[in-house]
Amino acid sequence: MADRDPRCVFVADDQASAGMIADMLEAEGFPTQIIEEAGPGGFEGISGMVSGDSQRGLEVWVKDAAHIEPAKKWIEIEMSETTAARPSKQERTGTVAAECEECGKSSDWPASEMGRTQVCPHCEAYMDVPDPDDDWNDREFSGENESEE
Repeated sequence: MADRDPRCVFVADDQASAGMIADMLEAEGFPTQIIEEAGPGGFEGISGMVSGDSQRGLEVWVKDAAHIEPAKKWIEIEMSETTAARPSKQERTGTVAAECEECGKSSDWPASEMGRTQVCPHCEAYMDVPDPDDDWNDREFSGENESEE
């Protein structure tokens, strides 16, 4: 099994997840890069899907070795908060319509996807599937509260 570079702080299953984690880490002051090639034997480490298991995927690296442990800790806290809210959200049924901020087109998503970031099926931009249980006015992205502008 191949060893992974210690700068890898997250392994994602898809480009959308890797991009979202990288963007969130960047917003917290951890410059990142996404490594897109799977090495022989798969990757090991932190994964949003299967914690601790070896798997192929996209690696999110921090550029500065001094950020390795703080970035991993930040991801761990964010994941535990998200996971704590997940069981009731996964039980939701039906669909929800969400409008892409980039192209303005609406798409239907399973209700269990509310509060998550998806890739727009029309323009392939990242889009949020709104969740009425989340207060988006309290969330800050890139240092600005975009909902108040």
